[in-house]
Amino acid sequence: MRPDRRRAAPPLIREFGTAAGAPERRVLVVHPGALPAGHYAELAAALPPHTALHVVDLEQVPEYFQAALRGGRAGITVPELAEKAAGALRARGLFDRPWALVGWSFGGVVGHALTALLDEEELPRRAVLLDSIAPVPDYTRADDEVGADLVMPWFCMYLAAKRGGTLTAPAAVPAGPADVDGPLTAVLEQALEHGVLRPGTTLPGLRKVYDAYLDGLLRNNRLVRGFRPGPARVPVTLLRPERGLLDTPDPLGWEQLAGDLRVEHTPGDHYSMLRDPVAVKSAAAFAHGGRDTP
Repeated sequence: MRPDRRRAAPPLIREFGTAAGAPERRVLVVHPGALPAGHYAELAAALPPHTALHVVDLEQVPEYFQAALRGGRAGITVPELAEKAAGALRARGLFDRPWALVGWSFGGVVGHALTALLDEEELPRRAVLLDSIAPVPDYTRADDEVGADLVMPWFCMYLAAKRGGTLTAPAAVPAGPADVDGPLTAVLEQALEHGVLRPGTTLPGLRKVYDAYLDGLLRNNRLVRGFRPGPARVPVTLLRPERGLLDTPDPLGWEQLAGDLRVEHTPGDHYSMLRDPVAVKSAAAFAHGGRDTP
């Protein structure tokens, strides 16, 4: 009989920077996927000694991950995602030390929902949100408002961060559900020229990547539309990169939820901020030190 070669599913929680002995404090990250969870290795390395970093990788929740492959309709809600995260963290005993919450992008929304489920003694000292848009009506959109004019610049940032290099979004991008093959052709040519995509990548291949990326955005947007958040229970620091998802000067809606809110700015864009040395150092400092640092 042949041995079973199937690999075990990756765990919901991944640990980075394990040190000898019990840690003095923890940083718990809620990660929404898109980029590999391994991107947090830099953050783990930037934290002070005796600080453990754990990542809750939401892409390991099938109802969430598969929605990005099936038109963006998830068979789960934000509170249910938060329940899964809370249960996994409790099962690992990870609320046993002083800790800080970090949430990147949609991970900040699930992180906010997570804190609503915790007992008082389980709460983090603070939440550090990395270019996360608050789940409030002012920042949610109807599906037909998530068009290529909005998405294409984000997609270029995503490709560049995932593959390495830089990409500039095409100047002329249609709004709404119009055909995007023209702008994607321009992205493909630029990406091949700069080595962001492998030689031989075709337009249909890139279109599949774009469609999955768009469905992931639609999934998150729909989840937010069905979520009614309560007020923040901990101080919140919002880190905004130079090139974030939105260019509004407002704090992305978090002022509506967080009475104790601090906004700071870092280099990088929405995706590259996870590995940009200065941005990572800033995130580590706020996660460790709170309102008095850097």
